[in-house]
Amino acid sequence: MKIVCIGGGHGLSHMLSAIRPHCAELTAIVATTDNGGSTGKLRNSQGGVALGDIRRCCLQLADDDSLVHKVFHHRFEGGELDGHSLGNLTLLGLSQQTDSATQAIAWFNAMLGNSETILPMSDEPTDLLAVLPNGEKIIGECQIDSLTQLPDYVTLSQNVNAAPGAVEAIHNADLILIGPGSLITSVMPAMLVEDIAQAINMTSACRVFIENIAKETSVIKSLDLKPVDWLESMLGYSFCDLSISHDALSEIVSHFDDVIKTPNQQHDIEQLSTVFGEILKMPLILEADKSSRTDQAISML
Repeated sequence: MKIVCIGGGHGLSHMLSAIRPHCAELTAIVATTDNGGSTGKLRNSQGGVALGDIRRCCLQLADDDSLVHKVFHHRFEGGELDGHSLGNLTLLGLSQQTDSATQAIAWFNAMLGNSETILPMSDEPTDLLAVLPNGEKIIGECQIDSLTQLPDYVTLSQNVNAAPGAVEAIHNADLILIGPGSLITSVMPAMLVEDIAQAINMTSACRVFIENIAKETSVIKSLDLKPVDWLESMLGYSFCDLSISHDALSEIVSHFDDVIKTPNQQHDIEQLSTVFGEILKMPLILEADKSSRTDQAISML
């Protein structure tokens, strides 16, 4: 089975670990609009796309005990490199050598011994932009994360092309998993890229949206709509055939021995792996009518 995962943040990296045992070909399309932490500093000084979530995904798939994993996971303390990850710096160096984030990631992934494909949403830098009801424009993920009111709409600061291979992967996929992660800053960015949006609309793959296991603490917590409905209204197109809600995920994992261990835990790899191991056994989902989207299918587990 060919599976494509779309998103960003910790949610995507954990999803990749969880889903890897259940597919023959795995591709991730990673949001590249982050402007905080080490990633933000590097973008401010060197330009380019956000590399932090990409590094996290690559390292999540690598052998934890390998020397190369430990080296690239290292984060500096003090001095000019304070807070920077060696993995981020390596990806930046490879990007400057190849003039392509996509190629740099492929080299970095090969150094880690990963066989999965990790793609940026685009090789071209852009930022997330939110417009508030009063018309004020807020640029940057960190700034948008701090909002106290829902934006009227969210877009990219400039239009960019999808990374090489991203559209083809979506068209060739059997299953597309979107999320989990912060709705605005992790899930939305890649789906705002026009080429990717068109591919998601046209693909024959079953498209599944996964909410966070824990409730969001961002402005999204004030939503009156279901997250999937709000996201579709923001994007302007129907992006999924099946939505697995927070409540459905919680009910699913409650039936397994590996229950949620802490109230603030958002993504447990073993839980997610168990959930999707069961879901992928369901022929109904893979043969679902593209016009239907329901959590009730989960009750068949």
